[in-house]
Amino acid sequence: MTLNYKKLGLKCGIEIHQQLDTEKLFCSCPSKIRDDEPHLTIRRKLRAVAGEVGDIDPAALHEFLRGKEIIYQAYSDTNCLVELDEEPPHDLNEEALNIALEVSLLLNARPVDELQVMRKTVIDGSNTSGFQRTILIAMDGSIETDSGRVGIPNICIEEDAARKISEEGNKTTYRLDRLGIPLIEIGTDPDIKSPEQARETAEKLGMILRATGKVRRGIGTIRQDLNVSIKGGQRIEAKGVQDLRIISKVVKLEVERQLMLIEVAKELGKRKLSTGELKSDFHDITKIFKNTKSKLISSILKDRDSKVVAVKLPKFNGLLKGKLGPELAQYARAIAGVKGIFHSDELPGYGITESEVKAVAKKLSPGKEDAFALVIEKKGTAEKALEAVLDRCRTALEGVPKETRRAKDDGSTEFMRPLPGSARMYPETDEPLVPITDKKISEIKKKLPKLPEERLEEFKKLGLSHELANQLVRSRFIEDFEEFAGKFKNLKPSLIATTLLATPKEIKKRYGIEIDSIEIPHYHDVLKAVNEGRISKDTIPEILGKIKKLELSETIGLTGKLDGLIKKKAVKASLQDIEKDIDRIIDENIEFVRSMGERALGPLIGKAMTQFKGRVDGNEISRIVRERLKKVK
Repeated sequence: MTLNYKKLGLKCGIEIHQQLDTEKLFCSCPSKIRDDEPHLTIRRKLRAVAGEVGDIDPAALHEFLRGKEIIYQAYSDTNCLVELDEEPPHDLNEEALNIALEVSLLLNARPVDELQVMRKTVIDGSNTSGFQRTILIAMDGSIETDSGRVGIPNICIEEDAARKISEEGNKTTYRLDRLGIPLIEIGTDPDIKSPEQARETAEKLGMILRATGKVRRGIGTIRQDLNVSIKGGQRIEAKGVQDLRIISKVVKLEVERQLMLIEVAKELGKRKLSTGELKSDFHDITKIFKNTKSKLISSILKDRDSKVVAVKLPKFNGLLKGKLGPELAQYARAIAGVKGIFHSDELPGYGITESEVKAVAKKLSPGKEDAFALVIEKKGTAEKALEAVLDRCRTALEGVPKETRRAKDDGSTEFMRPLPGSARMYPETDEPLVPITDKKISEIKKKLPKLPEERLEEFKKLGLSHELANQLVRSRFIEDFEEFAGKFKNLKPSLIATTLLATPKEIKKRYGIEIDSIEIPHYHDVLKAVNEGRISKDTIPEILGKIKKLELSETIGLTGKLDGLIKKKAVKASLQDIEKDIDRIIDENIEFVRSMGERALGPLIGKAMTQFKGRVDGNEISRIVRERLKKVK
């Protein structure tokens, strides 16, 4: 579907959340993610209470009504009472503050004069205190994109949330290893007018963050939230976009979803649906499915407490399959914890027969424009799920509801909860005000890193092609390249860049090893061996490829198995020996050489490369073969 985003009135803004490479924001615990067995388990329940102005946040009420129980896992040696919300927060982490100020200046933003730590209500249990501490650092920044300027009204630092481990029914388990890791939050204005500009904006912000060299790297260390709306729609927040490559797809699919919802609302208007027609008239129709051939239904009904419960959806016939049906299922899952629903637009199907559908219709007596939905669960849970379905059908009359949605790996989104209210922040009384002096800003300005555009030009001056330099600037290897280029003076910068950027793809193709499994110390040690002349550059892919297969850890360095790999590929032959072997290869193929002339060069180089098996640099072999061929009469 080709869309005219300007005509549709697309507005999009991005929030970037990037972990900083420091200790935690309000305590001295390490920012360490752990997978070993936790030492402590704490159980708590959420309650929705009125705020200072007497209102209850709708998102908080939504979570409270689910009756959620929260289980927190912690470690006695890397978590403290601050993270358990049993002790007031310590002073703000100054290193994290300095990094945030550095990023603010790189984004042309104006730092505030004084920091006030604020509490932001958190309603999903991901923070033990029920709020997240956040601090406004700077305002009125901007970046330039190919499609125009994108404003950055605010830059904040805040605590990262606890890490969700599992979710089963109304119980959610979090681990506190991630809670409190400093996050820098960069929010843009809704200046983004196309999916492509959304990706470019996120990419440029990510490059500037990495330019500091002080952000954490790896899966889960950076997250993007997208705010998207179109004319006639509403603002929705798509949370947790981790893959830069799907940002444009998330925007595109959300625009298409909102267009669909607007069309559904128009059709319901034509059918003259009123919310009063959507009644909580639930029917137990379990008997109809007593002998069902649907394996899915029969497996659930093995539990004698489970029932098949149905409700009529007036005027929704033909508006569910591929349209509103997924929305209804998402609400039922989010609010009642059921796995899904069945609706009449997709039946018969899933093993449900035509006769069973007719029997349900006879029980509910739907009109030609009516649909129905089924849930198979314990009666109370099923009715709760169908009530959520009815609520979503009522809001369908309005078109696009304001929602917080979870971004999925395929670029689509699913309902999480209603969009939180706007007045969710209030001052943190346990933290003092922090002045930002001119002296502090002046000191940070003196140490500002170079912007990506500057680095691009510097990399090109080192001999990198524009394409290779551009790839490097956009990669996670910028600091590693600069370190290696400064350290390994005998290596061409282009070889270092190619090793970091292209060799992983070659390794994946040759050995089936995922790119991210090659650690920076592995690159360092192998490049060091090439720099010292102990191995040929041609052996780099083979050695790196075998590292994972030999299950090396990044701490092995040039000892153990990695050292053994390098020694096996070490250059043992002297220049005299190399020349002697190449002379022998030419003598053995002298008739071929005389008949082919210069065309014999390639095959002879190939034979020599096979002879030395990567122990000698390919360029050196090529040079010697060329020289020897000139002497052949």
